[in-house]
Amino acid sequence: MTTEIVRATRDMMVHVQDIINSNYHLYEGIVDARDLGEHRVDEAWAERNFAIREFYLLRGGDNERFVGFGSFQLILDFAYVGYLYVRHGYQHRGYGQELVSFLGRRAIEAGACDLRLFVNEKASWARNFYTKTGFSVFLSRREEILAMDGGIMAPFYEEHSLLMRKPLGYIP
Repeated sequence: MTTEIVRATRDMMVHVQDIINSNYHLYEGIVDARDLGEHRVDEAWAERNFAIREFYLLRGGDNERFVGFGSFQLILDFAYVGYLYVRHGYQHRGYGQELVSFLGRRAIEAGACDLRLFVNEKASWARNFYTKTGFSVFLSRREEILAMDGGIMAPFYEEHSLLMRKPLGYIP
């Protein structure tokens, strides 16, 4: 089975939305109600987010559909992965690891020293995945996260999130 990663155009954001929304049920009971709009997304979300970050779609699976995506945004000297999703029903097939590797290479290319992302502390499946792919908890206290580098991460923070970090070196 071959895969392909392509940079999303604005018109392709419908696929990104579909992938996020396919996983909404996983977050419905654990994410603060104020943050659920980041887990069931609409056209306004796509417009806002496409303007500030790069999105990369992964094509694969039996019918060569888009099965996952990751986003990339250079902030200071690190790459922020605002979103990394695999379509519900396509997990545990290596797509997530492929996306993390790709985003790591893209971050190195952009001059970043590490990848950072948020994970909800109750999303054990996500935290376990990120730990397996080389991330570790960087900051866990809300106050520390919001104060970091003059509050640079505050616009992206969701309640009960941990900030995870993956140093960049060799990325296979």
